[in-house]
Amino acid sequence: MPTVLIVDDDKAFRKQLHTLFELGSGFETCLEAKKGFEAQKKARRLLFSLVILNSSLPDMSGLELALKLRAIRPELPIFMLAADYGVKVEKKALSCGITAVFSKLADLDTLVANARAVCGIE
Repeated sequence: MPTVLIVDDDKAFRKQLHTLFELGSGFETCLEAKKGFEAQKKARRLLFSLVILNSSLPDMSGLELALKLRAIRPELPIFMLAADYGVKVEKKALSCGITAVFSKLADLDTLVANARAVCGIE
């Protein structure tokens, strides 16, 4: 079963996402990272099926992290959550190898549904 890595410095938001992915979504487990550097270390050591990252992290931007993760695991799907979601943000994210961008303020059930689709969960 697929595993997801959630990268966000907001503990409450990580917990909210973790709960969404645990409740019958078809994902085996959720891993968490607070910073980009921690996410890179996990990408080198662990296998996961999807990364969901915040656009803004304490040690780097989500775009920077996406580029670094692509260098480690080019095939890895990456979703980015942005508080200031817009077409300009989405275009920049896609150019950095991010698979899809979602509003951090929108319905997170859409995020889970897209995660299931990308990971082949029926």
